[in-house]
Amino acid sequence: MTVVVLLIALVVVFILTATLVFARQPASGTGRVRRYRRRVRAAPRFRLERRSQHRYVLRNDGGTPAYDVRLDTRDLTVTEGETHLREFGPRHAEHYLLIQPMHGRVTDLVVRWRTRPDDDDVQVTPLRLDIEAASEGQDA
Repeated sequence: MTVVVLLIALVVVFILTATLVFARQPASGTGRVRRYRRRVRAAPRFRLERRSQHRYVLRNDGGTPAYDVRLDTRDLTVTEGETHLREFGPRHAEHYLLIQPMHGRVTDLVVRWRTRPDDDDVQVTPLRLDIEAASEGQDA
């Protein structure tokens, strides 16, 4: 009787071990998903940060540079900062002084860029422009 109980216990342990081993193995195609996520994280990611009433910083939070970057400011007056850059590297920041037009408010900007210098495909990143009134004590 003890031999039968011992055999059943060994079979149960074997089944549990096999289940654990197979459960830890990645599903087919998971490697592709992981590579895609790594590539997406590495791609240029633009973010516009407001510093004061008219000062903004455009950042590339991605892991690779963007090329032929053009910032479409619509009717905003740009008194500081370049709106066309040949290369915008990862973790790079470009500072701007943006003044709203007299005839209305601009609430969105668009960044157009390429993944490679010789690429014909233009990527478009819309950005929300934070235009809430700054406190009275803030400078430009």
